[in-house]
Amino acid sequence: MQRWIVGLVILLALGACAAPQGTRLDPHAVTTMRAPWPPAIATAPHVPPRILAVWMNETAVAPGTQWLGRIATTTNTASVEVRTESFSFNATRIAFGQFVFSQHVLDVVPYYKRGYTLSIIARNADGVEDTDLIPITMR
Repeated sequence: MQRWIVGLVILLALGACAAPQGTRLDPHAVTTMRAPWPPAIATAPHVPPRILAVWMNETAVAPGTQWLGRIATTTNTASVEVRTESFSFNATRIAFGQFVFSQHVLDVVPYYKRGYTLSIIARNADGVEDTDLIPITMR
């Protein structure tokens, strides 16, 4: 009985440590604003969402800075989550298929000053996801 419980705990821990899945984006391309910014593409509610474009003012985030971002998606995207293994927040929807975020970075504990894989996760109302991955650094 105890071996079964230990095996289950190990299996769950390995699943939590798995690398994020999604489309890997070049961090230098993410910091260049596309002109013109892509409009949202109209899609039916139950179609899988798509991330059309991602922009961030920087991918090397330092204390005392304002970290800004913009994400364009299909119109059926209900939410966009910005996540690493250490933090997570939701971007604000400003229009159908248009999301933004603004985070003031006050301080970074020395343990967290390292590289991360940032996941931009778009979800529709059914919970279906589209994910873009961006390497970032907390300085």
